[in-house]
Parts: sequence; structure tokens; C-alpha cells
Amino acid sequence: MNRILCSVPVLLALWLVTPPSHATPVHPGSDDQVVETLPLVGGPAREQRELRRALAARPGDATTALALSRALLAQARRDGDARLAGQALGALARWNGAARPPLEVLLQRATVHQHLHDFEGAAAELEAALRVAPEQPQALLTLATVRRVQARYADSDEACRRLEAVQALYGAACLAENAALRGHLSPARARLLGLLGARPAPPGWQGWLRTTLGELEQRAGRLATAIEHFQAAWQETHDPYTRHALVDALIDARRWPEAEALLGPEAGDGDAVLLRRAIVARSLGRPEAAALQAELASRQAQAALRPAAQAVHLREQARRALELERDAARALALARANLATQREATDFVLMDRAARAAGDATARAEVAALARRVGLFDARLGGDGGGP
Repeated sequence: MNRILCSVPVLLALWLVTPPSHATPVHPGSDDQVVETLPLVGGPAREQRELRRALAARPGDATTALALSRALLAQARRDGDARLAGQALGALARWNGAARPPLEVLLQRATVHQHLHDFEGAAAELEAALRVAPEQPQALLTLATVRRVQARYADSDEACRRLEAVQALYGAACLAENAALRGHLSPARARLLGLLGARPAPPGWQGWLRTTLGELEQRAGRLATAIEHFQAAWQETHDPYTRHALVDALIDARRWPEAEALLGPEAGDGDAVLLRRAIVARSLGRPEAAALQAELASRQAQAALRPAAQAVHLREQARRALELERDAARALALARANLATQREATDFVLMDRAARAAGDATARAEVAALARRVGLFDARLGGDGGGP
């Protein structure tokens, strides 16, 4: 499941899209001008302060360092603030350059690199972990996912097969997902549906498979069936990834009230949620639509001041340009930069939609050619679906 998400290619692409904003210092016009809004003190911040104090007292304590790193990364995911992910790496800095870092440190560093879209950095950490523990299932599953996000399906298959030898259910589902991405929809669908009945099933198994099936049906062009799978997954998991997948499918189906119902206060106020609220509110003509769009623009402008964070938000920036600002040319540039490294099916579809909105047939052909080259099939893409 592609639930993870900078590297040199994306940063270079961004340099070509827009001037690097960090080169221009910010000079407030008055004492009242807000330059940046900092997180409120309390809650997660209190936990992090306590962990920082504990780590300062015991700098070699891997358990405390890992707890701090995980807390910072969890907040980075909630708030969309990549600075916190950088701090999550910093919490583990004691083991930088170590010949044999603890296995859990390697796995956590890989997870943070994924979040920052440094997929090669994540893969390097995972390979190091697998040299220590060749059958470590989390490392194998995560490596399979990283390679899938890069559209390196053969490399992902290899990790899936190694996983299947130690965790048969997850390995089988991993291989079926890759088969579906290549357009082998019927056998992959049958395999995934069969795995739904596995007993005993791991925690969250049904939700994971239902979400995978939902994504398969989206790529097959069967949106109503995809929504049914996402709804079933949501009933079991109630995790952010499933919420976003279901909301996006409902948006594609123009089922606006249902999408809106999933974006209430309980969904939080992270950037991914705010983007979807703004899209739905605009489509429903809600009075708060303009304020939501302005808040999203403000947050993304702040993120653009931090170069290391830019690539993390490229997909969302492209969607804002396309679906809220109706700036197809900018959306296309951002989507192309995003696709330079992050190559999930939705990234191909986003660039194709931006190219279509911009009336750029050459860009659409570019997306379809890249999909064919990596072996991706998706019926939402133009022509033959970009399939093999």
C-alpha cells in the first residue's frame, strides 16, 4: 500500500519551475505583519520537550531517541510541516556514520526519508537494515513500497517475493498490487479478493486489502466499485490515508455532500485535509470556500520558504493550482516536477489532467509515454490508458 511518501531530481525540477524562494529574505513591513505561525505549546509539544530532556540526559539511549523521532514525524504528518521531519532525523543523529546502527534506527530513518520523498535515501537505509536482518518483514514491505512509489515495479517485485517467504499473506498481496499496476487486473483482483478471507488475519488486514482493491478499481475505470471498497476500508480502519482515498474518489464522482461529511472537525486540520475541504467547499458554493483557499495558499507559501519541504507538497500544490485556482499552466509545471520522482498512479493522472486543462497535447503524450515505459496501466490516462 502506497502510504508513504526530496531528492535531487525533484529539487532540480522545482528550480526550473519557480525561482527558489529561500534566496529572498523576508522583511516585515511592520511589527504587526505575520511572517509565520508557530505551533501552539502543549499536547505533542509537551511530550516532545520531555523526550528532548530525557535524550539530553541519556544521549546514547536509542529507545528515547526513537520515541522522540516518532513523535516528531507523527506531528509532521499531521501538520504538513517538513521541518519536524528534519528534526525527527536529527533525533537519531548520534548514529550517523555508525558502522552498525540499531535496526530500529535504520527503519525509522528510512521512514523519515520516505516522508521527505528522499526515496533513494530510504532505500539505502532499508538495504542496510536487510544486511543485518535479511528477513525483516517491515524492511521488506517498506522497500517494496518505496520501489513501487518510484514505479520500479521489478525491484518492488523482488522485495515482495522476499517478503512472501517470511510473511506469505503480505507478500502475496504485495505481488498482486504490482500485477494490478501493470494492467493484469482480473488475476490481481481475484487474488486480492481471495486474500480477504485469510484466517487468521493480521490486524487491519481487511482495510489494507480493501484500500488496495479500491485503488485497483480506480485504475480500471470502475469508480463506483472503487468507492465501495474504500467505504468498506474506512469502516474498519478510520486512518487518514483511507479517508483521503475515499474523499478523492467521491470528489471524482462529484458526490460532494458525502465528501464533505468525511472532512468534519474530527479529520483534523492538516494541509491534506485543508486542500480537500477547500475543493469540496468551492464545488458546493460554501461561504467559507474563499477563506479555506486563502489559508491553504498561506500555508503552502510558508512551506515554500523551506526548500527541503518543497518536494513534499508538490502534489498538493499542483492540485491547488488546478482545482482551486484554475491555473492549468502552473499546475502542469508542478505536476511534472512532482512526477520526476514520485510516480504513483495518482501522480500520472494529476499531470494528465493538468495537461488536458492546459490544452497541452505534447504533455499528455509525455505522461502516456512515461506510463508505458515504466509499465503502468491506468484507464484514467488518455488514449490506451498508458498501459503496456
